Amino acid sequence: MEKKTARLLKWTLLIISFTALLIFSIVFYAAFLSSRARIQNKNEYNPADTALYHIIITGTYENQSFLKEVYEGASKIAGEYKTVVDLHVPSSQADKETLQNLLDYCAFLNADGIIIYMDTAENPPVLLKRSDSPDIPIVTTGQFSPTMHQISYIGTNNWELGKKIAEETQNYLPVGGTVYIISESADSNSNALISSIQSSLQDNQDITTTVIEKITPELAIEGRNNIFISLTEDETILSAQLLSEQFDDFRYKLIGIGGNEVCQLYLQKGWIGELVSLDPEKMGETAIRELFEYRTKGYANSYITAEVKITRAQR
Repeated sequence: MEKKTARLLKWTLLIISFTALLIFSIVFYAAFLSSRARIQNKNEYNPADTALYHIIITGTYENQSFLKEVYEGASKIAGEYKTVVDLHVPSSQADKETLQNLLDYCAFLNADGIIIYMDTAENPPVLLKRSDSPDIPIVTTGQFSPTMHQISYIGTNNWELGKKIAEETQNYLPVGGTVYIISESADSNSNALISSIQSSLQDNQDITTTVIEKITPELAIEGRNNIFISLTEDETILSAQLLSEQFDDFRYKLIGIGGNEVCQLYLQKGWIGELVSLDPEKMGETAIRELFEYRTKGYANSYITAEVKITRAQR
């Protein structure tokens, strides 16, 4: 009996010792992994740790998707200039921050450069001057405003844009048809764009073009050989709404200009057949280069023609 008890005690001690050793090994290994992870995190490269400059990209919520791509393009080359790039856009459509408020915020942070999307050419925001530092250089895109204090504007060449739209139009009308160009504006930009489209289509005898101010129910739309072209972002959205209400079976095709949240939504729904916009990632890269061209040389290209991007609805 005593031998059995001694043997049982011996095995119990062995099991306890083994369990303790196993627990100690697990704790030690976990501590080792945790320490190694901390060392790796310390050595991991963080661009913000070595950044010398701070660039902010801003604009209203309606242009959020476009500005996100501008941000991605700018971030790709930010490291080359020891720069950290931030995107400052309202978080929801209910947040009605004005461009002036957004620009004031960027100035308050004393950014080294600002890239801003202009919704309109009228009443551009004004950068508040600081007494303790030079003016912050601004690169704009969207609508061009000649009174905006900017070092560079990245936009499009209206003549080349018109030729591109005409090319896309002919793809939709292989056997000819009618093209309705929607334009309420009589400014020089719209006129140049219309002239370019008409000039590019005039050699095709099977296609006729008509300029209209707005879409009305009286327009006779027969068959599928009709194209509507909107020349601004606002007109594209309004045209998509009107056409989708009047023609439930989408017998029309709308080519629009724009890339904001609403335009993208209507493209997904099929209300817009094709969107023509600028290439936002390329614009982000170009904007960064122009800001640092200005910083090193004191000047930048005042007007830069951006690459055109075509996005088609799923057919």
